[in-house]
Amino acid sequence: MEDKKNCVFLVDDSPINLNTGMAVLQGKYTVVTMSSGEKLLRMLEKTIPDLILLDVEMPEMSGYDTIKKIKSNTLTAEIPVIFLTAKSEPENELLGLSLGAVDYIIKPFSPPLLLKRIELHLLLQSQKNELRKFNENLTGMVKERTNDIAQLQNAIILWAAEMVEFRDEETGQHVERVQKYLELLLEAMGKMKPYADEVATWDIEAFLKSAPLHDVGKIKIRDNILLKNSRLTDDEFTNMKLHAQHGKMLLESLQQKVPNHAFLDYAKTLAYSHHEKWDGSGYPEGLKAQEIPLQARMMALADVYDALVSERPYKKAFTHEDAIQIISEGRGIQFDPDLADLFISLSLKIKEISCAGKGNSCTSTEPQCGVEPTVRGSPLD
Repeated sequence: MEDKKNCVFLVDDSPINLNTGMAVLQGKYTVVTMSSGEKLLRMLEKTIPDLILLDVEMPEMSGYDTIKKIKSNTLTAEIPVIFLTAKSEPENELLGLSLGAVDYIIKPFSPPLLLKRIELHLLLQSQKNELRKFNENLTGMVKERTNDIAQLQNAIILWAAEMVEFRDEETGQHVERVQKYLELLLEAMGKMKPYADEVATWDIEAFLKSAPLHDVGKIKIRDNILLKNSRLTDDEFTNMKLHAQHGKMLLESLQQKVPNHAFLDYAKTLAYSHHEKWDGSGYPEGLKAQEIPLQARMMALADVYDALVSERPYKKAFTHEDAIQIISEGRGIQFDPDLADLFISLSLKIKEISCAGKGNSCTSTEPQCGVEPTVRGSPLD
């Protein structure tokens, strides 16, 4: 099959020059002739050539004015333009090249030299187009690969978190629900004082991705404690509480291998501090009020709520309404009072997330009045 010829537009107000150029170019290129810059611009609205040969001195619109129009249009800016003119002064050539021409050929021209320079610029343009396509494809491949890696990382994070949850006989969907509660809470916090300014400084994506690892330290708790289906003794509960330190230690070990990742900073904060209480009675450090990192205060609400409304071997599920009541009673004692109020104000949306994650079990309204809200050790721990 014969190769398709490159298309060249030849623009000159002189019929003699057009005929001369046609005689040189035809047979090697598909040539379209025009007698003015205005006609060239109209033709460019319909057809994009591979190269333009443009005269400088033309009535009404000069070659210089014409190339300005060509280069200002994103659809035509990349077309190589060669000035073909009798203006031989160096300053004219410099002006033509500064306006975006790729070459400047003085009339009368040598036909073999003209053909060779056209061939050279078409080759350069072809290589430029190929390089652009390659870069576009490479960018797409890198983006696709980056997305694949991000999806793999997310899957590994959830897998690691679910391994802990399944070992603790809790549903693996717990970590996903908690993540969604936090996302909902974050959205509301971003619109109110005093939280909006602090939240604005966070890497929100990294924070939410870190949430499933809040209980990663449980991986180091012995089975006879972690899997016990009744209330823990004081000694057992003391051992259970060590999961906060274990989580911090495990994540610090990982940070030594992969430093400077906000994701791990958030994960460590959540793992270590989400059992601290507003009144200072929590663990592991007994922090009070604002001493407790904001991320951990958020996690305390999300984690406790989901634990309350979820059935466990050692407890029945509380209704959503009972869980919200317990959180209300814990404001200013266990929970940041303002955050607790905000969480409660989102009650309907919180319930939707809980129901969607647990299916029909959410419809249960078995009352839990008079039943101590115990999660393993002591109330709400």
